[in-house]
Amino acid sequence: MSNLKIAKKLCNFLIEDAKEDLSLVGNLADLSGFDFHELVVESVLSQFKEAYGGLWVGGAVTLTQDHINFTPNTVNEIFHKGDNALSIPLTHIFNIDVEFGFLTKIIAVTTPYGIFKFRCFGAQSFMKKIESQIQHGNA
Repeated sequence: MSNLKIAKKLCNFLIEDAKEDLSLVGNLADLSGFDFHELVVESVLSQFKEAYGGLWVGGAVTLTQDHINFTPNTVNEIFHKGDNALSIPLTHIFNIDVEFGFLTKIIAVTTPYGIFKFRCFGAQSFMKKIESQIQHGNA
């Protein structure tokens, strides 16, 4: 039963190829009278992506018996193109670390197909829950 929830945290997940959808922002700016310059916002987001290796997308990370699942929140579903949900089988994780981050620490999950990062409050204790579940699965 792989969908049994062990723990859940609100988080921001670093998504390398996240694509923003600025059309709604432009429409909201028109309604509010705010002078919106889409090219300026695109430039700032492009610089942010280059500096951080992607965009931090808000949502929730859920630990189940067999997976770590990331689901974007509604606001981020609206403002990003495509499906940014992600599921990582625990059997594919060969390293997990906590890295420094401002305000919240970052959990880096290493798999054969890349390093996935998410930031949340209580990162150290959440990482320990993941490690415990990995060990439990290997027992």
